[in-house]
Amino acid sequence: MNNETTVGYKEFINVIKRGKWVILLLTLVLTLIATAFSFYLMKSAKPIYQTKIGVIIGEKEDIVNAKGLISTFEEIASSSTIAKNASVALNGSVSALEVQKNYEVSVTDGAPILTITASGKSQKESVAIANAVYTSFTKEVKRIYPTQTMKIMESSAPNGLVNSKFKFINVVLAFLLGFFLSIFIVTFTGYFDEKIRTKDDVERYLGLDVIGNLPKRKKTDI
Repeated sequence: MNNETTVGYKEFINVIKRGKWVILLLTLVLTLIATAFSFYLMKSAKPIYQTKIGVIIGEKEDIVNAKGLISTFEEIASSSTIAKNASVALNGSVSALEVQKNYEVSVTDGAPILTITASGKSQKESVAIANAVYTSFTKEVKRIYPTQTMKIMESSAPNGLVNSKFKFINVVLAFLLGFFLSIFIVTFTGYFDEKIRTKDDVERYLGLDVIGNLPKRKKTDI
């Protein structure tokens, strides 16, 4: 059993050695294609700007109650009503559907903190959408919970562009895909290749013992 395992391992190594240039070439080609594609996406993608507003809900004395209601506030902030009211606040310059698509709401575990992240084609647009959503949210919460208090903890407009960065992950994935795909191809074709190249092949396919090897000579040595 150990002998068969050893023979199989040696055969696999020999197959990989014979196909090393195929492995190298295919891996390199796919990696270069992914690199070029990522650069193309980076250059052609429209920039998207983001603005974040962190909201603290409740005062110190009712912090426990606010924590218990944080999931409710998240649902309110994500509702279509907020998007409609925000669109009205923006004088219809951004439709309610676009507002709904261009903002997300997240909450902090164990704390009554809600974060509104708005996106826009310009920094000005993302700030306007974030402020409109926040204003609509506070009005809706006040309507439902008249005594509830809220205040802005943090308002930031990151100057980074979310979708205009080089996608390095694409290159890594292409490298791994090319590497493993080429190994599979080389291994698959290698196991169906019955050409005799080594003394191990002679013993395996012909069942003959090898008495000796003739050294390979260059033409200049003859």
